[in-house]
Amino acid sequence: MQKIILFFSSVCGVGYIKYVSGTFGSAAALIFWLFIPDDYKIQAVFIIAAIIVSVITSSYAERIYDNIDDGRIVIDELCGMWISVFMLPKTPFFLIAGFLLFRFFDIKKPLFINKLQELKAGLGITADDVAAGIFANIILQIIHRCQIV
Repeated sequence: MQKIILFFSSVCGVGYIKYVSGTFGSAAALIFWLFIPDDYKIQAVFIIAAIIVSVITSSYAERIYDNIDDGRIVIDELCGMWISVFMLPKTPFFLIAGFLLFRFFDIKKPLFINKLQELKAGLGITADDVAAGIFANIILQIIHRCQIV
């Protein structure tokens, strides 16, 4: 069971990349996103399922690693990344912009995003990335809806 938890929490082992594992986790999330159908209801189901799996597996992985928010746990980046590009065209612009904006909000943690990490276990691990994804998505939705790009 531990191997399954670590497999999912590390996004198929991507979290074991020694440096900038969160960035690699976000990049892997983009690749997986390309295989999710463009139907927004299906995308929403995938995102909700990913958030649930993230909270659960992150909590257990944190205990296994005996380290709070261990860098090998990158399933939270997958959730945030998917949220950042939700309901947007799968074009190079929106995918790259989503990646960059998500990474910005995830790394800098402006406004209240940093406070979300104070939540316990998997909820704290996942919540800040969900918020970062939401902020990125709002910006991209404005760009898309106003037909700026």
